[in-house]
Amino acid sequence: MPRPRIRSPSVDSATSRHPTASADDSAESRNDHHTADLEHAAWVRQQYPALKDTVYLDHAAAPPAPAGPLTALATSIQSHLFSNPHSASTAGVETGLLVERTRTRVLQDLFNVPDDRLAEWDVVFTHGGATQGIKLIGDAWNWRASGEEADSALEYLVESHTSLVGLRGYPLKEGRTVRAHSCPRRLLRSASASAATQSPCTKAAPTLYTYPAQCNATGARLGLRFCAQIKRANPRAKVLVDAAAYCSTSVLDLGAVPPEEAPDFVVASVYKIFGFPTSLGLLLVRRASAHLLKHSPYFGGGTISSLSLSSPFSHAPRLQFASGSSGPSSLGSPSVPDVTATDIHTILEAGTPPFLEIVALSHAFDWLDRTTNGEGLGAVSRRTARLRRKLVQELASLKHGDGSELFVEHSAFHEEEEEVAAEKAGLPHGGALEEPGPILGFALRLPRSRQRQNASPGAAGEANASSSAIDFRSRFVGHVALSRLALVNGIALRSGGLCNTGVWSKIWGFGDDALRELERSGRKCWDEEEFAPFAPYRPLGITRVSLGMASTMDDVRAFVAFVKKFFVDSSISPPLRSSVACLDQPSPADHRRRRAKLTEVMLYPIKSCSAQTLSTGESWSLTSAGLLYDREFMLVSASTGRALSQKRYPRMALIRPGIDLAEGVLVVEAPGMPTLVLPLTVRDDQRCKLDDGPLPPTPPLSEEESSDAGLGAGPVVGAAAQMTNLCGLSVESVRVSAEADAWFTSFLNASDRTSAAKQPERAVPRRDTLGPGPVELHRLPAEGSRHAHFDTANGPPLPLRLSNESPFLLVSEESLDELNSWIGHETDPVRAQAFRPNLVVGRSACSSSDGDAEKAQLPPFWEERIDRFSVGSDEIEGQSFSTLGKCRRCLMVAVDQTTGERVAEPLQTLTQRKKAADTGRVEFGMHCMWREPVGITASLQPATVTVGDEVWFSVV
Repeated sequence: MPRPRIRSPSVDSATSRHPTASADDSAESRNDHHTADLEHAAWVRQQYPALKDTVYLDHAAAPPAPAGPLTALATSIQSHLFSNPHSASTAGVETGLLVERTRTRVLQDLFNVPDDRLAEWDVVFTHGGATQGIKLIGDAWNWRASGEEADSALEYLVESHTSLVGLRGYPLKEGRTVRAHSCPRRLLRSASASAATQSPCTKAAPTLYTYPAQCNATGARLGLRFCAQIKRANPRAKVLVDAAAYCSTSVLDLGAVPPEEAPDFVVASVYKIFGFPTSLGLLLVRRASAHLLKHSPYFGGGTISSLSLSSPFSHAPRLQFASGSSGPSSLGSPSVPDVTATDIHTILEAGTPPFLEIVALSHAFDWLDRTTNGEGLGAVSRRTARLRRKLVQELASLKHGDGSELFVEHSAFHEEEEEVAAEKAGLPHGGALEEPGPILGFALRLPRSRQRQNASPGAAGEANASSSAIDFRSRFVGHVALSRLALVNGIALRSGGLCNTGVWSKIWGFGDDALRELERSGRKCWDEEEFAPFAPYRPLGITRVSLGMASTMDDVRAFVAFVKKFFVDSSISPPLRSSVACLDQPSPADHRRRRAKLTEVMLYPIKSCSAQTLSTGESWSLTSAGLLYDREFMLVSASTGRALSQKRYPRMALIRPGIDLAEGVLVVEAPGMPTLVLPLTVRDDQRCKLDDGPLPPTPPLSEEESSDAGLGAGPVVGAAAQMTNLCGLSVESVRVSAEADAWFTSFLNASDRTSAAKQPERAVPRRDTLGPGPVELHRLPAEGSRHAHFDTANGPPLPLRLSNESPFLLVSEESLDELNSWIGHETDPVRAQAFRPNLVVGRSACSSSDGDAEKAQLPPFWEERIDRFSVGSDEIEGQSFSTLGKCRRCLMVAVDQTTGERVAEPLQTLTQRKKAADTGRVEFGMHCMWREPVGITASLQPATVTVGDEVWFSVV
């Protein structure tokens, strides 16, 4: 019989008991549910204080760590001496005993293995999560072919986490066959066919079949029944089950599976369950299959009994040998071990086990027992299942004003149509899925009335339809826009490919050819592209919310309210129907020539830092790559080589750079910092200058380095160009100076300057854990440039310095006014700086064809209806610009440019009111290029724009 899951509560259980520890959900009344929800919410506030400002729906990525086991661990480490279990000291022996007890508790508490079957399994602690357990199997398995062997070495389901799919690299390197199956039935058919052709006397390593017990992207569950089906189809098969997602909230009940139908290997992650420690993974090995994991050439730590010191190299493993064996006959040639009686963890845990992490796991087990009255993950499973059902029910009930449904739930492991015929023919079939786990993969539909009037398949086949007439951009909310809006509203969720290409590509109907085309087009994992760049513009990811131990009914209600507020279109109002509703029906006057004022000119000398705003009457030079010195410099992480962005480090908004053309210097200021002065042109005799006081000490890369390393050195003269990662691309850049590096490092890693000032001169200031660490100031080489992605058609690609997409960005004051009217008066008005434009134009007057001026305010978003404009005192002699396209907005607009803090507006309102109908992207402002004059005109005078200049254009 399986080991009972109910234990007696400890004496202090009354103070921290989980409110859902007792009754079955199906037996609770509605009032009981309400009371339990209130008690659970109070318990969450006590155990998870870090969640006070967040609706946390990303438990599948990592649940938060509870206070109880963390406090117990800290107390335990302070009051007890723990040591390396390989030592013979009292502390080492006691630590070793605790480690072994915890192995047993893993089998009992997480996998429900009864006491009389504990000997069937061994638990290997890995230095990492489930991924490291999978990799360990890959290292230790014998992937080499034997003789004329034709069987596959590895077979797996394509709807698996990337970490499981990555196992195929081992057999492919050895030239072995790997088979990927699109659905469970196909894998079972392959296993059955392999069993029919396999010789019972073969000595080759058996085929390893792998699958996830629960889909990490959708929550769909195959559980252990599928393993039993594989074993029945091919009794010689060996099965690896990825249980990382399943075990996060549920017991994978190995005790309920007969030994002959049980998996051979199971991997899981401790942090997916308890949130801590993140460095501990679990690999369960059936002792009957342990001999298959002895092929790794690596040894170390306590895995050997003897070894040679010089060539010929040899060693003797530390193993127990079969009965009657006299032990190793010679060094390096041991007798065949009886691995069924061997602790396989002794072989696989090379080196010292992570014993303090195992101590932490032991405390987590104790805490879970206390808070659930002995029910463990069973109580968590029931609660999260109820929350998931409620969430799906509420989301499925949401409809747009035209009656169309909003919510589309995704799943995995579905049988394909051609497999139905196979079932009728009597071939093995895939088992029915279990109730899904507390993960919800989904998409949101746009209203039917907003969709393009073209071929429209039914709801069931909508995502997988292949008709080229379908434009998915007009049918679904982009997952990137959804996740951005959730972020600024304090909701944590996940979107994108979710490390499961098989799931999202099958959901949206991508085949291998389309995936290869995406790769050729430059699409990368983690980028912010929402739809494929080619018809029918399929989505490039899904959205996932996931529940866990700390999830509450309030979280469910908050997310449903969020979706209803921002994505349910109840009225199909004109502002939601069109990006520029007020210009849908232009009046005849709209075609007149218009004149406005260039009210602001801004440049950004350091990419992603604050703007330098020019004064009225001040002129600035133009270049084909943008305003002179615009995005000339950038801040780069010294440890990663990546350019920094406000999206990750909002404090960058407080850095105020300015170009002083008269002095030929870049002047940088920031709160609490001395002024930094850098020469624009570096000469051998030039040095950086620091005004208004000494520079605070720089946080070092490591404790061995001096805290003021680099101070006193001059600029990096003649520094060689190095590659920098900018928006996923590599660009050449040159480091500017050590002084600048120290200045920016000090500011962006917020130090306790008050306490540092009281300490000795070389004291290391406290580092802000959210800071980027050591930072370097780089600039592009004088001849360096990049190319914009816009197709100019009439010439070569547009040159760029460090701008993301185009040389210039235009915003109108009329559009800003409209945006602020949408937002209302509850917050301060949004200013142009929020959108980081170069040119701000507005307060226009309409000029008729006969020259008489007629006062007429332009409608909002008129800049989206012009092709060209001219800036200057005279329309003919002014500087000519062309518009290139609308600017898609990112999380940068959710950073207050005056405080450096994340804010909800204007992104929140833009997501509701200013999304493109065809792509779903949030858009505001226009990308532009300067039409550089040629010939005699170009040589007459330098090309400049001046704040206050007239701006001439026609609305198309």
